[in-house]
Amino acid sequence: MVAATLILLLVASFLFWRFVWFLRDPPRSVPEGADKIVSAADGYVTYVTPVAGKEIPMAIKNRTRIPLDELTALPEQVAQSGVLIGVYMTETSVHRNRAPVAGEVVLRRHRQAADTNRSLARMTANLVLGRMPYETGCDYLVENERLTIALRTDAGHLVSVTQIADKWIDRIVADVEPGDRLERGAQYGLIRFGSQCDVFLPDALIRRVNVSPGQYVYAGETVIAEANIPTQPSA
Repeated sequence: MVAATLILLLVASFLFWRFVWFLRDPPRSVPEGADKIVSAADGYVTYVTPVAGKEIPMAIKNRTRIPLDELTALPEQVAQSGVLIGVYMTETSVHRNRAPVAGEVVLRRHRQAADTNRSLARMTANLVLGRMPYETGCDYLVENERLTIALRTDAGHLVSVTQIADKWIDRIVADVEPGDRLERGAQYGLIRFGSQCDVFLPDALIRRVNVSPGQYVYAGETVIAEANIPTQPSA
């Protein structure tokens, strides 16, 4: 009787976590200021990596540099120099994704897994053990299914957000199409189970990056970077 009760409690707890707690949608307070670039996801920052010559130095598969389009699924003509900020969403994180900047959606690109989606467990282990760089051995970053949107800001800068699937994910949700407009902090997508969300910010846009690897951030609230906003001349 006791064993049966424990099993029922475990099953009920799992169902609550998987279909209620996991899909929760808490309200978020978007910080004021057009120069504030917010996180696109809840989770741990795994890397803040410079992009130069359309390539990124990453410790994946013993490679020292990876093309930007391989990590983001951005087409070659969109790739620029800038900074790529990765956020790993744990099993307890809110999995709703939000726009880091305001702008028009100019691209929505889906890429299937190279073979089959790999587990993100290696990233969890690296975070728990403090093994840096955190992306070491994380093959999923270049092999798993991903969906990228690109936002063109009012100043003409292109910012991309890439949702990366975990092994157990059946689909990535991004309820936007080219031509849609998103305001800063607006919710637009969801990834089920553990996953990752990367934001690419071009150098011409950013004045300062405010986060570092290991920091926990919140979608729509945490300011991950500050933008170069032209100062209006005084009257």
